[in-house]
Amino acid sequence: MHLNFRFLSNPIFIGLLKQGVKNTLIIASLCIIFGFLLGIIFALMRRSKIKALRIVSTVWVDFLRNTPFLVQLFFFYYGLPQLGIQTNPLVTSVIALSINSSAVNCEVIRSGLMAVKKSYYECAEALGFSYVQTLRYFVLPISLRVAFKPLVNNFINLILTTSVCFSITVVELMGACKVINGRVDRPFEIYILLLIAYCIITFVLSFVSKIIDKRIAVEL
Repeated sequence: MHLNFRFLSNPIFIGLLKQGVKNTLIIASLCIIFGFLLGIIFALMRRSKIKALRIVSTVWVDFLRNTPFLVQLFFFYYGLPQLGIQTNPLVTSVIALSINSSAVNCEVIRSGLMAVKKSYYECAEALGFSYVQTLRYFVLPISLRVAFKPLVNNFINLILTTSVCFSITVVELMGACKVINGRVDRPFEIYILLLIAYCIITFVLSFVSKIIDKRIAVEL
């Protein structure tokens, strides 16, 4: 078998790959932000003294973690229009993946919150801080530093999961490669490129995260 990458000389295919990388990075970036924020909210709800909030967050996390992401994606893609909410595939992907990633982020952040010693709360109370101020200025900064590494692992998995979004016609990396393969029929070479592309993206994220982790590391 001879490898043949001559299809890369076609500007149309190069344009498709560039668009695929762009859409992958857009989806991943937005989902990392929204999934992280939702994760914080539900983690705080799970640590709340209000039983109703704990029940809602527990059901949210358990439901999302025990259903396939592909089914969730199809639910939003076909379900939202039935509710009168019109979105395009890219927006639907961001919504579905953000909600899905919030569940795993919630558990990681909750573990970070549980790692903060009770003495931190007591010291903040002695200094006159309210509970909300204690969370904002003491507990959350510390817990997020503790949870940083597992959160990065979640973010990497999120980037890889964007490959599923091609199933609702999003032209991200996987979708672009599927289109190109349908025209040139060189699956081996195309998926080698796809593997390398995902490796580069996740390696860069891992490298940057290691640098950040050294700067924000905290000992409890």
